[in-house]
Amino acid sequence: MSRTIKFEKMHGAGNDFVVIDARTTEMPLNDIRKKTPALCHRRTGIGADGVLLLGDSDDSDFSMHYYNADGSLAGMCGNGARCLARYASRLGFHEKLTFRMGDNTYRAEVHDAYISIHFPVSPRPAVKVIDDITWCELKPGTEHIVAIDQEFSQSSEESLRAAGRQLRNRNDLFPNGTNVNFASPINQNHLKLVTYERGVEDITLACGTGAIATAISWDYLKHGHDGPPFEGEKPESGITDHHIQLDSPGGPLEVTFRANQKDSHRTYSNIQLHGPAVSVFSGEIEM
Repeated sequence: MSRTIKFEKMHGAGNDFVVIDARTTEMPLNDIRKKTPALCHRRTGIGADGVLLLGDSDDSDFSMHYYNADGSLAGMCGNGARCLARYASRLGFHEKLTFRMGDNTYRAEVHDAYISIHFPVSPRPAVKVIDDITWCELKPGTEHIVAIDQEFSQSSEESLRAAGRQLRNRNDLFPNGTNVNFASPINQNHLKLVTYERGVEDITLACGTGAIATAISWDYLKHGHDGPPFEGEKPESGITDHHIQLDSPGGPLEVTFRANQKDSHRTYSNIQLHGPAVSVFSGEIEM
């Protein structure tokens, strides 16, 4: 039996989504999940990197559910969170709101089309060398690895896609797969970023959690890590605030965070992702 579902197509810096208010549809979430590959198909469906669902929550304004384009259950999606926050505000929620995603509660601030998401996580990078390249592995809501090298700015998209695909499928290193970020510094507070996303299985125009992972990794490699590629004097103990811009193919994202240096340990808090959330069109589709 088919059902007609209302949806909105949105994007955050080109990372695009089909957004559905799950509270108003009679279709179970798992049934929507099964339909996700068809919805996200760019030739025969609406076309998107994933499907966002706004649901009820007992202790927040709403809950967030996210499925990758292949139908797999995803972790936190930063660009998707901004889109869902703007979608919720237009449904009548406040401009300052909270939502549940998995086991975490996030805060959002909606300033028209510019959205800030406050992340409750405190990721600490683990540094590892893979095929002579230094990577940071961390989880700002979902799994990421990050490499930062000036040479990536000269690499072709196809070469980064191939490298990302190969690393994403290194099950000996990442049993659950991972998202792969290639960053090149422009200056101390500005990097260029390309992300190969698990579940989309391709380079996307932007990745919000990838931007957070990259900003934290950039700081950690410079200040919290005893080794290449950024060896130098350790900073004095204390708290410092940071603002990093990440330029993705779909546009810029901003990450702010607080670093706490205590002796040889560096930890992170007050992590926020800032960027656009744009409504493209709305419609109905029979499922």
